[in-house]
Amino acid sequence: MNIDNYLQNKLSEFGEENISRMIEIYEQISNPRLRKIFAKIHFEVNYLLKYLNGRIVNYDLDSEFGGHYTANESRELIKWIDQIDEIRSNLRGTPSQFDVHQYYKQILEQCNGFLKSSGGSPIPKGTEKVTLLLIEPMFIIESQIEIVRKDITSTFAIKFIGEGSYAKVFKYKDEFYNRNFVIKRAKEDITPKEYERFQREFEEMKKLNSPYIVDVFSFDEEHRQYMMEFMDYTLYEYIMANNSKLTLVKRKALVYQILKSFEYIHSKKLLHRDISLKNILLKQYEDVIVIKVSDFGLVKIKDSTLTSLMTEFKGSLNDPELKVKGFHNYKMQHETYALTWLIYFVMTGKTTIKKFENKTLERFILKGLDKDLVNRYQSVQEIREAFRIIND
Repeated sequence: MNIDNYLQNKLSEFGEENISRMIEIYEQISNPRLRKIFAKIHFEVNYLLKYLNGRIVNYDLDSEFGGHYTANESRELIKWIDQIDEIRSNLRGTPSQFDVHQYYKQILEQCNGFLKSSGGSPIPKGTEKVTLLLIEPMFIIESQIEIVRKDITSTFAIKFIGEGSYAKVFKYKDEFYNRNFVIKRAKEDITPKEYERFQREFEEMKKLNSPYIVDVFSFDEEHRQYMMEFMDYTLYEYIMANNSKLTLVKRKALVYQILKSFEYIHSKKLLHRDISLKNILLKQYEDVIVIKVSDFGLVKIKDSTLTSLMTEFKGSLNDPELKVKGFHNYKMQHETYALTWLIYFVMTGKTTIKKFENKTLERFILKGLDKDLVNRYQSVQEIREAFRIIND
């Protein structure tokens, strides 16, 4: 089968309406037809899952159902699930082989269990509302990696799971250790200075020894990549999936771990400078969740020649004033500004500030985001002391 012709036929069948709504998530997909197909299906599935959320109800009666999913939407979701299965099957064994995001894979399997093609679909009682993937890809391209141990080469499938400032990130399961690892690979189009930053990121993370910093293991110069431990969630994924269940105590416990991690980073005379909801990761153990910080590509090291006037502004939670004043002027008060935003998200599950119900939280946040650097928190320790008084 000619893959390009197959994908073109699929694209013609689906049409290109709404593709632009999700296309940015799939910039890393090299095949332009597949990129559009992924964007199209992602949008349509999100629309149908959002509609499903609106049909879920909680009955106090002893009914076995928790709502009714209307007939047309049931048929549409069945159609898109079938299309995903067909395309995935036809691309298996090709460079475009892909998998579905684990969370959505579970959701679609659950839907398949109750969807009916006519008359609508009774929704099983207890069905939870879906957390929509809005900034994470629904589809993940799979490739391969070779690992050599004592002259024995093992080949493992790798899956694209995201990208940072200068690199793409893949995961694979090493059967020898029976655990997942991550490969962070420098992008092909980065500049020599950016690649030097990529190398420095590995070197600095290798020096750090804390349970709150992601472990890195080995650097592969030939393939411009390094290996690191696999984490289960980004902070964004975890909060959005559990926002309705998280108590104040659990939220504060996460914040204290974040503060502990940055106290350690700052004790090493480093400023992270790239704090975001994707760079704070979580490891799920049987009895505890552990916060770990990653992505040290923009780390500011005292006297480093890599901190220049031309450093690009990055970090989704950074003070927008840095765009005017210059990223080379990044100070501790900019780090505490970004940390304040991070804490606001953990405490509320919101990425934009709206009306505060908790006045102590409001005072805490507004101080950390003050336009005047002098009025902001001057250290993580100061944040910790101010945060202690936040209650219900």
